[in-house]
Amino acid sequence: MKTRDMMSRHQGKTAGLVKLFLWIYSSFTFFMLVYMMYHSLRPRQDILSNTFGKPEKLSLDNYIKLIVKDHFFRYFGNSVMILAVSLALLVFISSITAYGIARYRFKGRKFLRVYFLVGLMFPIQLGIVPVFQIMKNLNLINHPLSVILVSAANISMPVFMLTDFFAGLPREIYEASLIDGAGEWMTFRKIMFPMASPIVFSVCITVSVQIWNQFFLPLIFLQKDVAKTVPLLVVKYTGKLINTMDLAMAVSTLSTIPILLLFLVFSQKILDGVTAGGVKG
Repeated sequence: MKTRDMMSRHQGKTAGLVKLFLWIYSSFTFFMLVYMMYHSLRPRQDILSNTFGKPEKLSLDNYIKLIVKDHFFRYFGNSVMILAVSLALLVFISSITAYGIARYRFKGRKFLRVYFLVGLMFPIQLGIVPVFQIMKNLNLINHPLSVILVSAANISMPVFMLTDFFAGLPREIYEASLIDGAGEWMTFRKIMFPMASPIVFSVCITVSVQIWNQFFLPLIFLQKDVAKTVPLLVVKYTGKLINTMDLAMAVSTLSTIPILLLFLVFSQKILDGVTAGGVKG
């Protein structure tokens, strides 16, 4: 009993330290967001000469410049389109792949699981030269489809998470669906995929952040202004921060808001996805 009590106290202290660290980190992040939004409403000269003092004025001039002169919504539309199509393809491919690996027993099944696990360790930058050549041969340079295809191929993490979920489901569910006359596709579409929705939501939010913030792929494949995305516009102003600090703050704020709203709206879904991974057969 004493050993158990000591372990409980130790776990309680560890949990307390973790919570304290998360509170400190969250508070610092929230402060930085507010700080960035505050300075995005100030003119550049005022930021540089009176950083911590009372501002001369607060206005939306920086945002108006971005929207009117720099066509921010064109960049925003490109990012949204790439995100939506990439996410749809990624979820479809990864869920079917994970279902097949978890559902069937075949030669090379264990190798496939290890293959996708190893895939988490290698970034796309390592193979960008042959990928660029492929896209060039397909005439997809300066076309959003180039970024979409490469982004949708990043299925290692979703497959890994969904495979464990599908493998943990009781076999009685499969058997009951077959008895009811449902085929394999109907079983997946009507029963298995809806049951995996918490993990799918969690995957979507996690992957959305990666796709929305990705800079490398659009930089390589989208060289014309008409096809560029929000991160490229952010770099345009953060590259020479002293000269464009006001606009850099404004465009950083605008690029952060969509993902921040996603996390706020679907935060409970993310938690459900994490806990759903522990389902037992």
